[in-house]
Amino acid sequence: MPLQQSLRYLDVSYKNFFNSRNGKRKGGKVGAPRFKKKTNSQSAEFTKAAFSVKDNTVYLAKIGTIKPIWSRKLPSEPSSVTVIKDCANRYFLSFVVEAQPSFTVAKNQSIGIDLSLILLL
Repeated sequence: MPLQQSLRYLDVSYKNFFNSRNGKRKGGKVGAPRFKKKTNSQSAEFTKAAFSVKDNTVYLAKIGTIKPIWSRKLPSEPSSVTVIKDCANRYFLSFVVEAQPSFTVAKNQSIGIDLSLILLL
């Protein structure tokens, strides 16, 4: 499933490149897609058909069921999840969810100004 997602991203980047060259795309010219070097952090994206969340466990296609440590409750049903591995071999799950914006009323309507003062010694 992450391989399919990377192919989708590659397809979109080539479409943008060719549409840019033919004048079908607004804006400046877009360069050809390039392969980037691997870094210590790696990631894989799973779309809605490739994962499920049930009873505080997450099922990922081709990987299996995992039990993450949740930082907070998900506000709605996730549409995709990205598994991120950092340089310390830790794994993180990043969910894409739809959330309603919350507006707050400012009690103290003061403005802070940063003057960027530099002290010369």
